[in-house]
Amino acid sequence: MSETTTPVISKKRFAWLAMGLSILMPGVGQIYCGKLARGLSYGLLYGVAVPTALGLLAYVGPASTVLLGFLMIAATLGIVIVATGDAYRLARRTRPDYALKVYNCPAIYILLGLMIQGSCLGYTLHIRSSLFEAFRIPSLSEYPTIVPNDRVLVDKTAYRKTDPGIGETVLFHPPDRSWRIHYIKRIVALAGDTIKIENGLVYVNGKELPRRRIRPENVQLKPTEGLPSTVEGVIYEETNGAATYRVLAASSEGNPGRDLEETAVPPHHCFVLGDNRDNSWDSRDFGPLPYATIEGRVDYIYWPADRWSRFGRLR
Repeated sequence: MSETTTPVISKKRFAWLAMGLSILMPGVGQIYCGKLARGLSYGLLYGVAVPTALGLLAYVGPASTVLLGFLMIAATLGIVIVATGDAYRLARRTRPDYALKVYNCPAIYILLGLMIQGSCLGYTLHIRSSLFEAFRIPSLSEYPTIVPNDRVLVDKTAYRKTDPGIGETVLFHPPDRSWRIHYIKRIVALAGDTIKIENGLVYVNGKELPRRRIRPENVQLKPTEGLPSTVEGVIYEETNGAATYRVLAASSEGNPGRDLEETAVPPHHCFVLGDNRDNSWDSRDFGPLPYATIEGRVDYIYWPADRWSRFGRLR
């Protein structure tokens, strides 16, 4: 009588491969080393737990959504680093005659990796659509506050429990153009206000907005296709209620080119202007802006186009 046996296939675990798998898909490096439960735990933490926990924090309390987003990114990178180091140590400690498990095959690694990365991708899309989103600014309409090619972050939760306020810079779809287009402008009047622009000066509810001359502006910009290479005018510091911000106006003191007859802002609307007052398509062209078209508040410059002293919260 003969007895048959099933051979045990052994194969050494390579530390560099375990690390590479963990960098691409946290948790898969542990599975490669035979630690299935440990690998699935890392995958769950990376793909669901940390983004979900930090994302939920964005819906409660007054903390900045953008700050929470940065924390989420830091936590996710931290999990990748810890998982990679753990996979390296496991591979170094695994016996050279490691017996392959049924899940030690490329197809399983790919399947688990797709599940892990898919959950992260889904939450990333949720963040982009519901929490905050990054934009590159291609125009001069918000100069000097925002320079062409600045990268900004928009907080899409800002107006879930409150209405927009005076002086805030908002992202919206222009009512008279395609819904695929986004504009960024500053709110200068709210529902119930009247606004008039005469000789370049802004009047809200019959009162002129005080402004203080800062300096003449004649600077060279970095070459950008479709934009002038020089900005000329005068920078003023304008005060509107509790808000103070800077605007650019034409060099000549009475410039009637963008004047506006007195206009009343209807309910659930606001009136927006570009900070570059003579080079902006704004409420002077398409009228008061419905709140329903506003997608969020522009809060941060995270990648300034010219100097890093402008990095941080938008002013």
